[in-house]
Amino acid sequence: MQVSFEESTASGSSQVQKPEKSHTVARCAVFSGRPLEYGVSLFIAIALLVLAEVAAGEKWISPMVLPKPSAVFSVLTEGLRDGTYIVSIVSSMSSLVVGFILAFVAAIVIAGVISSNRFIERVFTPYIVAFQSMPKVAVAPLVVLWLGFGELSKIMIVVIVCFFPMMVNTVQGLKVRHQDHDELMRSLGANSWQQFLLMRLPHAVPYIFAGVRIGVIFALIGVVVAEFVGTNAGVGFSMLQAKSQFDVPSVYACLLILMVMGLVLNFLTSICERRVAMLMGESAAGRRY
Repeated sequence: MQVSFEESTASGSSQVQKPEKSHTVARCAVFSGRPLEYGVSLFIAIALLVLAEVAAGEKWISPMVLPKPSAVFSVLTEGLRDGTYIVSIVSSMSSLVVGFILAFVAAIVIAGVISSNRFIERVFTPYIVAFQSMPKVAVAPLVVLWLGFGELSKIMIVVIVCFFPMMVNTVQGLKVRHQDHDELMRSLGANSWQQFLLMRLPHAVPYIFAGVRIGVIFALIGVVVAEFVGTNAGVGFSMLQAKSQFDVPSVYACLLILMVMGLVLNFLTSICERRVAMLMGESAAGRRY
């Protein structure tokens, strides 16, 4: 019996240690998997660049369709060195940021008004659906006719393009009601403004940032379209000039710049979303009614 007791004790201790070991192994696997994923992504990018270089060098594909990546990199480096692309990036980003901020503020305010009153929502919903279904890019020539060539028309096109996705998502988020929280706020005598700031707006943060992610990409598209239609500065205008001169490497260089701009904007949006969600969580946890 003593031997069996020792054996059972040893087997029990081994059973206790197994979850700790498996948990440690799983945690190490999670941390070790990320460098592997990044490495595979980097390897795929390098392989595609090498394949494109060989295909363009061996004339498997026409240079008008696919130039050498080395030629694109050379044009991009030269444009950044002499400041041509820097000026274009600053022009595009400044209009994008100003237009996006104006659209974001307008979307939050109008969504708050619409979602707070059933009558207003029912009255304006057909107009929202009509404007949402209309291609916003088609409005760009009309905006240029109204405001002329320049930064103002570019900012207005950005506002029109990215306003509706953010407003629609914000309305959906503000309409989500938690019955327990709603009853608690009403029982404590909170007015409509307090309910909006303390309950409805924090609950709508995921919806708001879902619209922000879409709006950022739409804002970048709006900037490029505006620079195609009615300005004489920006990355889109540089691309248009390169296209008129049949300078394919410069066109690809502008596309690469736009891709990096989109990645940077997406990264900044993710950081803002985490910070705002953390701030809202801390304020909700420390709030006293």
